[in-house]
Amino acid sequence: MGKENPRDAFQRFLSSCKGKKIAIATHSRADVDSLASAFAISRLLPGSVICTSEEMGEGARMLAEKAGIRAEDITGLDKKKFDGLIVVDTSAYTLLPEAKGWKLLCIIDHHRSEGRDMKAEFEIVDSDAPSASEIVAALLPSIDKDVAFALCTGIIADGARFKSARANTFTTLGRLMDIAKADYHELLEIAEPEQSQEGKIAVLTAMKRVEFIYSAGYVIATSEVGSKESDAASLIVEAADVAFVANWKNETKETRISARAGKSVKVQLNKVMSAVADELGGAGGGHAKAAGASLKARSQDALKACVETFIKFAEESG
Repeated sequence: MGKENPRDAFQRFLSSCKGKKIAIATHSRADVDSLASAFAISRLLPGSVICTSEEMGEGARMLAEKAGIRAEDITGLDKKKFDGLIVVDTSAYTLLPEAKGWKLLCIIDHHRSEGRDMKAEFEIVDSDAPSASEIVAALLPSIDKDVAFALCTGIIADGARFKSARANTFTTLGRLMDIAKADYHELLEIAEPEQSQEGKIAVLTAMKRVEFIYSAGYVIATSEVGSKESDAASLIVEAADVAFVANWKNETKETRISARAGKSVKVQLNKVMSAVADELGGAGGGHAKAAGASLKARSQDALKACVETFIKFAEESG
């Protein structure tokens, strides 16, 4: 027999969940893509609970408010009262350490294998998909207006302004927009929300702290922030070829790195982040153009390792 179609397998999985109490978890600091994916799946599982950890991103918060999505803190759930956990938009415990100890029923993810250490009874992982929302949209037997709207925002938000889009991305988005009866500008307000004043200050502070070098044919920029490292990296890479932005987390004694690359960069950042994590301790991965890591080192040491590893990879790919 050939490999089972993911949609058929997913329907079989859903059938096995009937009568069970299921929790559906996003990665920590849920973004629009992870929350939209969890919301879509929750509509197929009556009585399921959406959960996350840490404060949601601004876009996810806006989506939750518009769609009436309730997300509970996973640390407040009694896992003994649930039959298991579905995890969306990650397959690494470093991005959802609270999942340890849960029975993992299903993982739906679009990140590459670097840093992946979760195992579930059922897994759908498509590292070529630019978003988890695109994967989920292909799995659902039917899609209502609210779910279509949510998945649209997830596809737009996680596609890096469609830099990582494939043909199916536009086909899926068009189909969902028809169902949602939503204009692009309406979706964009949630997919790329207006920065808060705090966020603007954080990003501008990162710009003030930018340092850069030219090596191996690329302009490589680094900076440090107290928050919004992902937003800062995305902005800095508009001017540089590669950006590494660090955020030291004193409570966990680790540095979070957000890495972004321009379209001409041939080095895969997910491999860079994985290699740095192997060197310094922690975990790293993501996509070729957008990746991240949680590293057991202070910010300056983490950034130094990121730059050196990137240059090594660039010179090897020559």
